[in-house]
Amino acid sequence: MAGKRNKQNKGSGSLSNGKKSDVDVDDRLQAIVLTDSYETRFMPLTSVKPRCLLPLANIPLIEYTLEFLAKSGVDEVYLICSSHASQINDYIEDSKWNSPWSPFKVSTIMSPEARSVGEVMRDLDNRAIITGDFVLISGDVVTNVDFKKMLEFHKKVHAKDKDHISTMCLSKSSQYHRTRSFEPAAFILDKSTNRCIYYQDLPGVSSKEKTCVDIDPELLDDVDEFVLRNDLIDCRIDICTPHVPPTFQDNFDYQTLRSDFVKGVISSDLLGKHIYAYITNEYAVRVENWQTYDTISQDFVGRWCYPLVFESNIQEDQTYSYESRHIYKEQGVVLAQSCKIGRNTAIGAGTKIGEATKIENCIIGRNCQIGENISLKNSYIWDNSVIGNNTTVEHSIVASGTKIGENVHLEDGCIIGFDVVIDNDMKIFKGTKISSTPVKSIQSDFFESTLSDDSDFSDKEATLDKENETVETSIATDLVGAKGAGYLYESDVSDIEDDNSETVNLANSLSYQLEELYLSDDSISSTKRTKKKRTMSTNSMYTDFEENGSEEEEDFQKEGIATVERAMENNHDLDTALLELNTLRMSMDVTYHEVRTATIIAILRRVHHFVATQTLGPKDAVTKVFGQWGLLFRRQAFDKEEYVDLMNILMEQVVEQKLEKPDLILFGALNSLYDNDILEEDIIYEWWDSVSSDPRYDEVKRLTAKWVEWLRNADEESSSEEDDDEE
Repeated sequence: MAGKRNKQNKGSGSLSNGKKSDVDVDDRLQAIVLTDSYETRFMPLTSVKPRCLLPLANIPLIEYTLEFLAKSGVDEVYLICSSHASQINDYIEDSKWNSPWSPFKVSTIMSPEARSVGEVMRDLDNRAIITGDFVLISGDVVTNVDFKKMLEFHKKVHAKDKDHISTMCLSKSSQYHRTRSFEPAAFILDKSTNRCIYYQDLPGVSSKEKTCVDIDPELLDDVDEFVLRNDLIDCRIDICTPHVPPTFQDNFDYQTLRSDFVKGVISSDLLGKHIYAYITNEYAVRVENWQTYDTISQDFVGRWCYPLVFESNIQEDQTYSYESRHIYKEQGVVLAQSCKIGRNTAIGAGTKIGEATKIENCIIGRNCQIGENISLKNSYIWDNSVIGNNTTVEHSIVASGTKIGENVHLEDGCIIGFDVVIDNDMKIFKGTKISSTPVKSIQSDFFESTLSDDSDFSDKEATLDKENETVETSIATDLVGAKGAGYLYESDVSDIEDDNSETVNLANSLSYQLEELYLSDDSISSTKRTKKKRTMSTNSMYTDFEENGSEEEEDFQKEGIATVERAMENNHDLDTALLELNTLRMSMDVTYHEVRTATIIAILRRVHHFVATQTLGPKDAVTKVFGQWGLLFRRQAFDKEEYVDLMNILMEQVVEQKLEKPDLILFGALNSLYDNDILEEDIIYEWWDSVSSDPRYDEVKRLTAKWVEWLRNADEESSSEEDDDEE
């Protein structure tokens, strides 16, 4: 076997550093890294550079995967390269992983014709590379998983079950974690062993498709107790036995790893093989689209991936140091005296920032030139970019080598490709994607076909004739200006009209989306309407809140807000908080209206605190805080008029406090109060009819309008079902 493997490898054209050649063949732990996603979610940037070399937190994505494998004790790493294979090969050849002191032997395998995981596995089987158990991992994984525990679990299972063929790593997620949204799936597991009994892809939350788990009862014959899980993030770290590649070879219709291979193996009597799940609480996610890119970047800055943090300086030439408020700077950063660097910001070496510029929640690469009086918020500026004076960039990505002129405004969700030039005084609208050259053929030119687990789009050939070229050029001029250079990129799935097209388009976008896209265990679109709903855990850590309130507030409001904030900070029980508020109310002779106002202000400030510190996203924060402390209103409102007053105060304060995503916060708060039986449908309808046409609240009513409409439709359906039952 060893001789055959060496013969095949000799002709593969791959590089290797010769490391660990003295390791016995039978003891080697190998890893197969899929550097290509076989998707188009990162276009147009992946038309120029492979996905695995795009920077996340100023580090190429592939580095996170290789660092994980180095700590895992892997002996041999094979990088399977399809799209832009030569760039990956050159990168590895010049990296520390190809040095004599590398912790493993690394080789690249050119597979330009591969369009799916299935084709890669069949190619591996033909090459006879695999000598034992191996790690199959995606090149876009960010994780701090203790692999030794996973490997130990794999070995124990394999010793007990001779039919065991593979172990999947699945990470537990919170109910509303954003990385659950785009590839939802249901796993049915044997509760005692975590053997996967059934797997099923779920439609996106925005899909109109209805689904249910339809399982063959025979699969449960030998199972005493099973669990149905849809709260698991599939991070695409698998430990496979040598039987996996031949299984793909024998089943030529297997293309995807989960919906074909896993589902096919566990449901096949002929194969008779078993797949197990290793479930971890550690951080393990894939950078699978722009939304997860944004989420994981925020997690990295917020130190949720520890020990993966900036100051660990993963790459040898990095010099990051940590400052307060999650600010990170490399050596050689030049800051003007009057510029302001806000929390959750990282700045690479050689970058210069001009006078009066404000930066917050941003990651800025190396050697960038940031001019004067610029506003950068929630954005990612890659290496060697130039941004002119008086420019505003909001929640966008500016790729390396881009030049943005003066007085330019980039709205939410813009993707500016490599080497694009934008002229002065231009406005780039929400969600716009611009490339430096026209992208003519997406899948055929760049090998990023859409044969992913959640995609069923066929390859499309696109040509650019002279007429189309003229149209694109005129559009680009309107976008980037007369002196600019760039072309509008439109998603290749924009004209696919199926139930999942909206979800796919949102997954391809960086823009902030309706929070209904989050996959929730009890979301509006996915659960039956009942009065008994799940509750969130109240275990949490609180830190001091920076108050922005007016110094001219009434005495009771000040004291009342302070009382509620103190209760939340010290995690008092509700009875204690209510006793203090009621004593204060009677001593100062105020009505329950003032009590409700003070309570709502304090709760909204706590929500703002979680969001501002990036401890939680807006929806998580609302669910957590209102889920626990919204129960105070049971003893602050006693009739219909007071509940209407409560909702009026809530809406007014959401507007007045200028919170991030106010429409989501209002909707989440009302939904939480409804779930906890504080608000009833009839009162909600009466309140909504009185305020829905008020233009003062237009900016906060969008999601609430949909929610009220859903409640009414659900009421009608429930009434109709009751009438049918009576008949």
